[in-house]
Amino acid sequence: WVLNTALVVSAVRLDDPTARVLDMVGGKDGLYNDVAEACVGALVAFAAAASPLLLLVALPCGALLQRSARHSQLVQASRVDAKTGLLSAATWQREAAVEVTRAIRTRTPLAVAMVDIDHFKQVNDTYGHLVGDAVLAGVAAALTGGMREYDIAGRFGGEEFSLLMPHADADEALHIAERLREILGQIPIPAGFQTGEDPPHITVSIGVAALTTGVSDLTDLLAAADTALYRAKRAGRNAVRLADHPPEASAAPAREKSKPPDASAVPAREKFKPSAEAGPAV
Repeated sequence: WVLNTALVVSAVRLDDPTARVLDMVGGKDGLYNDVAEACVGALVAFAAAASPLLLLVALPCGALLQRSARHSQLVQASRVDAKTGLLSAATWQREAAVEVTRAIRTRTPLAVAMVDIDHFKQVNDTYGHLVGDAVLAGVAAALTGGMREYDIAGRFGGEEFSLLMPHADADEALHIAERLREILGQIPIPAGFQTGEDPPHITVSIGVAALTTGVSDLTDLLAAADTALYRAKRAGRNAVRLADHPPEASAAPAREKSKPPDASAVPAREKFKPSAEAGPAV
């Protein structure tokens, strides 16, 4: 087991230096199960040597361990989004809610950000969903590498990602978001372009909301960040916007409830056509 795990971990770390060893071996619960299985295996061996009838007593212990291991694997799988490797939306919201409550209680700065890939539907329609999945994985890897170690990223849904930035005030959160926007803007679309041809790159819009005295929970922060994200979209995309203030309880900050902007203020969504001279941003 040790030799096999060491070989697998070494191969994965060579391919992805940011991968965490604890995650690869199944987390703490996985390690506990492995230790328990080793102990039960030793006891079963002694029991079999003493009397074969004692194996009947050992069978329930083995079955219980197997069920415990399966449960641990299912819990770990439910926490992670399969396409990106980031936290799932439910897991991210659960962990973010705890951090927001702690920050409100201790009066420490905190911020959240909503990241949306611009014109992602056109990427799927033009190059196919496999290329779209590769773009999602690239964005997730770039977010993981560009954030601070204690920041939390998750896939909120579709082409939208959510970020939790503990101990970050509005200015620091805005700086982090601008840096991430530049990093994500360097991700090319892996659509098999010919050698020497400049592939188009993606762009992202980001809405940032910092914790203020008017915020009572994570829902308020997400609503403010979502409103800021919509402002970034209306400004022409490939931009970062900071929420001015938390939304009122009677306001409808969500994009689907907001009044649609004037047609002249929003760039038309023309069908994406890569140019041979330069790749236009998506």
